[in-house]
Amino acid sequence: MTTFRRTATLFALALPLLLAACGGTNEPSPDAGPGRLMFTRAGNGFDDIYTVDVSHGQNLQQVSTSFALDEWASWSPDTFKIVFQSDLSLDTLTAHFQIYVMNSDGSNISQLTFADTARDSTGALKDTSSNYQPAWSPNGAQIAFASSRDSNSEIYVMDANGTNVVRLTDNTASDGQPAWSPDGSKIAFATNRDGNAEIYVMNANGSGLVNLTNNSAIDLLPAWSPDGTKIAFQSDRSTNFAVWVMNADGSNPVRLTSPSPVSGAPSWSPDGTRIAYEQGGDIWVMNADGSNKIRITSGFWADGFPHWRPIL
Repeated sequence: MTTFRRTATLFALALPLLLAACGGTNEPSPDAGPGRLMFTRAGNGFDDIYTVDVSHGQNLQQVSTSFALDEWASWSPDTFKIVFQSDLSLDTLTAHFQIYVMNSDGSNISQLTFADTARDSTGALKDTSSNYQPAWSPNGAQIAFASSRDSNSEIYVMDANGTNVVRLTDNTASDGQPAWSPDGSKIAFATNRDGNAEIYVMNANGSGLVNLTNNSAIDLLPAWSPDGTKIAFQSDRSTNFAVWVMNADGSNPVRLTSPSPVSGAPSWSPDGTRIAYEQGGDIWVMNADGSNKIRITSGFWADGFPHWRPIL
């Protein structure tokens, strides 16, 4: 498998990450502190959602078991639910992602977004658009997501039950990867509206857009610190993808991981002291300043896109 299991372009519907399966053992990792992580594990042509304790990488649990690509998962703020994207569909003639929600143990899956049901003469759905990259609002009332329903990828928001869909961005370029600020007042996202992938921030109603990164490199996957003062992100501005952190206004960008091997998809711990990330097909955790890097998962699968449980 190549270093990039999927293309690292801005809006590949699946993980725009660095998933590369690495050989190794499943021996317990060192103690990286309290907390639990959710992540995507790729293998045998499918992607499934797993959870694991940060401490020693113990108590691994497979949450999704469908024969599909289940990805981009995150807990609801109360930790009772998980929202995710999947290409699980009754129409086998088209491949598209929709957004689903399930209980945190994987039970009671329900679909939140739907394709138009009109079909062509062959019986295939005419609507091949996708809804993807869901992110729960801090108060649990809404879910931001990206969608190609209006031809190009834009940011939308809906109620947590899938109703009241509102479009937030309207640009001929592609917008995606929404991330709520801790107070719910802003949404950071990735966009190629300036000719390359940049991280923007806007008010939660879609107004007040600001380019935070302003760099010729590819900047992706923004993640707010719990206190709202910093944003971690993935960038290739040092020859290859690495984890960076900047102030919430875009100032003082600092690289936290080496670009070799490539790494990305940062996620802050609820107390703001640590950052989980993906590197070499495994999940890692480091201190918020980049020190004390500890590998959490290992083996022959490809693990990526970690997300902390909101409550330690």
